[in-house]
Amino acid sequence: MKILITGIAGFVGRHLLSRIADGNKIYKKDSKKGGILKRDDKILGVDLKIDNTAVKDLTNIFSEIDLQEVNLVVREKVYKVVEKFKPEKIYHLAAQSSVSYSWNNPVETMETNVFGGLNIFNAVMKYCQLCKILVACTAEEYAGFNNFKNEAIKENFKIEPANPYAISKAAIDFFAATYYRVNRLPVYISRSFNHIGPGQSDRFVASDFAKQIVEIENGKIRPVMLVGNIEVYRDFLDVRDVVEAYCAILEKGRAGEAYNVCSGIKRKISDILDVLLSYSSVKNIEIKVDKSKMRPIDVISIYGDNSKLKLHTGWKPEYDIKGSLKDTLNWWRERSKVN
Repeated sequence: MKILITGIAGFVGRHLLSRIADGNKIYKKDSKKGGILKRDDKILGVDLKIDNTAVKDLTNIFSEIDLQEVNLVVREKVYKVVEKFKPEKIYHLAAQSSVSYSWNNPVETMETNVFGGLNIFNAVMKYCQLCKILVACTAEEYAGFNNFKNEAIKENFKIEPANPYAISKAAIDFFAATYYRVNRLPVYISRSFNHIGPGQSDRFVASDFAKQIVEIENGKIRPVMLVGNIEVYRDFLDVRDVVEAYCAILEKGRAGEAYNVCSGIKRKISDILDVLLSYSSVKNIEIKVDKSKMRPIDVISIYGDNSKLKLHTGWKPEYDIKGSLKDTLNWWRERSKVN
């Protein structure tokens, strides 16, 4: 089996590599599962930029991985990689995934998320038509200008993106489904809700909270946390459950269909903050709203229904929210020691 992972140097890419290759180095609870590689299997990981730290981290997870820096927007480079490697599975994770960044850089977001995906689809059609592709899309596609409030979102809900990032992901989502219907390209679509877990960038809310708490604990900043809108509800799932779902979708899912990857539980952002604060060694931290962290448009409630994913693949989440948040906080504590 030849497996290609795009976005290998990112948060989810590293966890996916760990799950596929071994499962023992990051997954404390998963050593009993082992990896899903066989003796002659090969993994190629690509990303726009893979620095020395990423190389060290990735080869520590799987020493035999082949790493290449590839700009997926450049068609010729994508074709060259696919033609030479001829993957049998592709996990397409590479993306510009920040909503706030997408507002300031909509063209770059569209190029990366749409053109990059289309280049992969077309390269596979030309060189390895039986290759199965998982395309990581997003629950932001559902957001629109409606507030779902107490209704869990199902895959058949209307796609109504409300920011440039979501628009780009909705586009590649539609392209994936169309390529399956018209060309029978075996593409599988995940619509993932909020990820959390160790190693996540502080561009995302739970990890941002955790990093600020650690900086306060270390005396680097005053005991004041800057937050955006914490009165909204979101669906949080541990990244280790996310990558387990991705593997399950490619193994047991149905080509051309979309799957919500989520916990199925809505949680208020302020509750996430409260859990993290309860683990802090510093008490009485002041919470202050920072307008720069507010989105131009913010939906009150987004949470998903994962029953289709469970039914088709047998997947189920294993990590509880408190453990995930504690792991995230402890990761930032360890990182602060290194820096």
